[in-house]
Amino acid sequence: MLFYILMKWSRLRIRYVMPAAHLTLREEDVVRLTLEFLHSRDLHISQLSLERETGVINGQYSDDVLFLRQLILDGQWDDVLEFIQPLEALSDFDMRKFTYSILRHKYVELLCIKSEANVIAAGTNGSVDNAVEEVVKVLSDLEKVAPSKEEYSSLCLLLTLPRLTDHLQYKDWNPSNARVQCFREVHPLVEKFLPGDRKSADSAYPITSAKNDRLIQLIIKGILYESCVNYCQAKATGSKESEQVIFVCSFCFILIKNIENFSKLHQTKIIFAFYVET
Repeated sequence: MLFYILMKWSRLRIRYVMPAAHLTLREEDVVRLTLEFLHSRDLHISQLSLERETGVINGQYSDDVLFLRQLILDGQWDDVLEFIQPLEALSDFDMRKFTYSILRHKYVELLCIKSEANVIAAGTNGSVDNAVEEVVKVLSDLEKVAPSKEEYSSLCLLLTLPRLTDHLQYKDWNPSNARVQCFREVHPLVEKFLPGDRKSADSAYPITSAKNDRLIQLIIKGILYESCVNYCQAKATGSKESEQVIFVCSFCFILIKNIENFSKLHQTKIIFAFYVET
C-alpha cells in the first residue's frame, strides 16, 4: 500500500514543478538565535562575550537605547542617571522608579566590592573605608526613592552580611547577570521615550530579533523532519528500525505541541499522521 502511494506521489511530482524558492540565511541571524537561547537560560556571561566578539545584538533597539544599554552593561551608573536626566521633565516618565532600580544595582555591586576589599585588604583600612563610604552614600540616596520602608530595610540588611553571596537571593549573583537584569527592568520605563529604529547596513535585510525559544523550535522541527524521512525509508525497505523511528517522531511531536501553537504546523501534523498511521 505504502509503495503504491509513493509511486503515485512520484508520478505527480514529475508532472508538477514547484516554483523556485530563494532562501537567505545570514550568519548574524544564527548568532541572534544563539543569543536568545543564552539570554533565556540566564547565561549572560557567554551572551555578552558573544555580543562583543560578533558585534551582533538580539533586539530592535534605537541608538539611544543601545547607548543606555551599553552604559548599564559597563556599570557606568552615574553616567546612566545623567543620560536619562532630561526625561525627568516629562510627566509620564517614572524617574523615581528608574533611579531606584539603577541605584539598587549600584549598591549591590558596591557591597560585592566591599566584601572583596575586606578579604584583600587584610589589615589595611584605606580601600575598605573608601568602599564603605561609597556604600553608605548610595544607601542614603536609595532611602529617598525606595518604594517602601520594608524594601529599604531589606537593602540595609545586606550591609550586615560578611559576603553578599551569603544571602539566599544573591547566592549565584554575578555582575554580568545583574547588569542584564537591570537593563531588562528599566527598558520598559524608557522605551517609548527613546524611539527610533536602528538602520540595517543592508536595506534589503532589515534587523530582526529571535524570540520564543526559536533555536530549540528549529532543532526539534529538524529532528522531526529527519525522523519522518527515516520512517518512510524504513517502511519502504521493510527495516526493523521503523518502530524506533516512530518513537522519535512521537517524542518530537509532543515537544513541538508544547512549544508553540500547533495550528501553525498544520501541514507537518498531516504528514506525521500519514507516516504513523499507514
